[in-house]
Amino acid sequence: MKIVDVKAYALSHTPKRPLANATDWNKKRSVVLVKITSDEGITGWGEAYGAPQGIAKIVETHFKDRLVGTDPFRIEYHWHAAQVKKGIPAGALGGVDVALWDLKARALNVPLYELLGGKIGDTFAPYASGFPYKEDSPESLEQFDLDIDEVINKGFKAVKIKIGFGKAVDMKRISRIRERFGDDIELMVDANQGYNLRTCLELLPFLEECKVRWLEEPLPWHGFSGYQELRKRSRIPIASGEAEQSMQGFIEAIKNGVVDIIQPDVPLCGGLTAAKRIASLAYDFQVEYHPHIFQSVFALPASLHLLASLPDTKSWQVLPDLMLLEWDVNSNPIAQKVLKNPIKIANGVVKVPEGIGLGVEVNEEAFEEFLIK
Repeated sequence: MKIVDVKAYALSHTPKRPLANATDWNKKRSVVLVKITSDEGITGWGEAYGAPQGIAKIVETHFKDRLVGTDPFRIEYHWHAAQVKKGIPAGALGGVDVALWDLKARALNVPLYELLGGKIGDTFAPYASGFPYKEDSPESLEQFDLDIDEVINKGFKAVKIKIGFGKAVDMKRISRIRERFGDDIELMVDANQGYNLRTCLELLPFLEECKVRWLEEPLPWHGFSGYQELRKRSRIPIASGEAEQSMQGFIEAIKNGVVDIIQPDVPLCGGLTAAKRIASLAYDFQVEYHPHIFQSVFALPASLHLLASLPDTKSWQVLPDLMLLEWDVNSNPIAQKVLKNPIKIANGVVKVPEGIGLGVEVNEEAFEEFLIK
């Protein structure tokens, strides 16, 4: 079997209302989908990460030139060969890598988790992730209340909200959750690198009082000394890693006790090949592993197959806890229209797809509505 074509599709959607995290206003939701086709007519799909038009161009030039005519089963070879010289975006490699794994699993007629070590667990507890800043004024919580009510009415028992907008605004948003729902809702908070160490230390007593499950991306990820100091002084687990692109960065963060929870993004970190290695390292150093999953089409099923193959699921325990799974609750019409069978929550849990490959099928005709031209 040989690769005969590599294509990338840059897709984008403009939501009705811009979404803000601590450091950016997101006026569009964009994604790059990668399609690799073999001479036997078998295709594999992946999702890349980064500036959509630039990443798509890199996939259709640099990666296409190197992959066409080669054996798609040589996934480790392709992953290493792409990084002989630094400079290739890990987010482009991630899309190619996931597509190769999907193609290989489809060619062998097995679910992808079979190639990642076999299924250990298959059921995950979704937590509602999102709740960006959408308000018309800092004093308002109107849109926040509407968004929270919507997910609680859908049965979510855990939520992760955006913070990092200033202590007063953040404390108001966190207090609102506890005032309305008490301790019935498990609560995580995500600062998107919006704090400095001093602000984090000032907020810790309040976060502890509010029984926050974890504090995510509290500090800039450019250096680890601040994270190490914060972790020493916090009784709340510190989570981060979604912005990391290099294996060396993950190795240092895990080995040196920078975080309690590591959160690689499967496309951004270099694909399933990288994410599997990071998961093994995290397990060996007893660091929790919760992949970042956002704005996803194929990253969600890819992450599910990976999680299903990891010992973190501890399915051999008499009363195992379900692993938490990030579930983006912001509107994502691209995934809903591009996938013929988008992954859904059923009875409060998410199951790993059991079809071959990633377990999802693509409606390419739906691309036209979202293509960046």
